[in-house]
Parts: sequence; structure tokens; C-alpha cells
Amino acid sequence: MCEGFLPIAGSSRFLLPKLHLERCVLQLRPHSKLHISKSTRKKSKRFQLSINAAFDDVVKGCHKQHGINWLFPPIVNAFRALQRETIEYGGGTIPVRFYSVEIWNATTGELAGGELGYSVGGIYTSLTGFTNEDAAGSVQLAALGKLLLQCGFINWDLGMEMEYKRQLGAELIERTDFVREVHRTRVENKDLVLRCNGRKNAKEIIDFDRPDDDDANDTKPRHGTKHDRTTNDGGAKKRPHKDEKMK
Repeated sequence: MCEGFLPIAGSSRFLLPKLHLERCVLQLRPHSKLHISKSTRKKSKRFQLSINAAFDDVVKGCHKQHGINWLFPPIVNAFRALQRETIEYGGGTIPVRFYSVEIWNATTGELAGGELGYSVGGIYTSLTGFTNEDAAGSVQLAALGKLLLQCGFINWDLGMEMEYKRQLGAELIERTDFVREVHRTRVENKDLVLRCNGRKNAKEIIDFDRPDDDDANDTKPRHGTKHDRTTNDGGAKKRPHKDEKMK
């Protein structure tokens, strides 16, 4: 992971590295290319975002929506160990930090969706996720993007190219350029950690540091309230979220 490869579980016993020829990456710094639609902004007040609050529930949600697929128990255990290290020591000396991202219904308090992801230096990589509720996937993406910005991240790795990723502002970069950036940022930005204190209103996160009259980053809604997301592995999900076949 710290070399730019994705961990792929081909079965319950085999772990295989994977590295795409091209990566769909959204630049966050020095100038953010993140685009958030007015529709998503409006719906975001219905949700709350948290980090590392319900790892097992997010895994269960992914399994329920997509099946076991590549997310076998051994790799889940490895991810859980990385996540605990991230929570307890902020990652310590390890170059990889692991996270569960949760989106909650602000009225009922129920989990509306979530994803698993990790960071190496200033790059955050989305792996896989699920959704239980209309608009939850779109809002989670928007709020997570703004939270990554607030925490100082430089790039958001979204894996394979998909239309919704393009609409968010992501662009394709060559594998060699991606790996070069991983090697650079794991040293220069080694202390970055994705944090969110408790559950925070998604709209407050999205509107953070946004001028009232600035709609520069607003885009048209993406196919109404539902859109397909894929995992970093690519295939369509009903999430509106990522395919369970990672990158």
C-alpha cells in the first residue's frame, strides 16, 4: 500500500497487489478541483459524517450489498489492525493509516452508508463502500472531500475512471506519475491523519470556509439523486457507491 499498490484478496488465502495503468485522482492542493452540486449541498443537512466510528458495521454493509467478493475475513482483520493503530497512535511510525468513513441519518441516527479507505502521506485512497439511503452516497463523497481538504490532504485517489468521479473533479494520471507522488508524499506529508471529532453535520463540513456567494465549485446534479459508484476496483455498485471489486 505504501508503494502505491492496492491489496487484493483473490481468495481467503491469497493476497495480491494491484496497480492500475492509470488512476483517477482528484487534486485537493495546492488548488482544489473538488466540485459539489447544489443538489448535494441541499441534501447534506440530512446527514452526519464520522471517521472510524463503526468499522465493523461498514464492513457488514459492504458484505450485505456486494457479497464477500474480495473483502475476505483475513484482509478485514488486517485492515482492522491498521485502523486500530491509526486510532490509538495516529498511525505511529507506519506509513499507512486506515479508516472507516460513516454517513448517518441525522434524524434517526441510523447508519446510511459508509466506506473503507486508507492514506499514505498526503494521498487518501477510497477502497469500497455501500449505501442504505437515497443521496447518502453523494453526500458522503462531498463531505469526505471537504474533510480531506480541511485535514491538509493533497490528492484523493478514486481508482478506476468513472463518470461520477470526473464530475467530482478527478482526472486520470499515469501509473508512473502516481507511484512517484506516493513515494514523495509518504515522506514529505508523513504526519497527515484524517480526523473528525464525533459525528459532524455534513452540510457544515461541506460549507466550511466557503464564501456565501461562491458557487464556483457547484455543478449540475449527477443523474438526479442516484448515481453509481465503483470501488477502486471498478464495477458498478448500487450504492450510489463503488463496485465491490476493488480497483
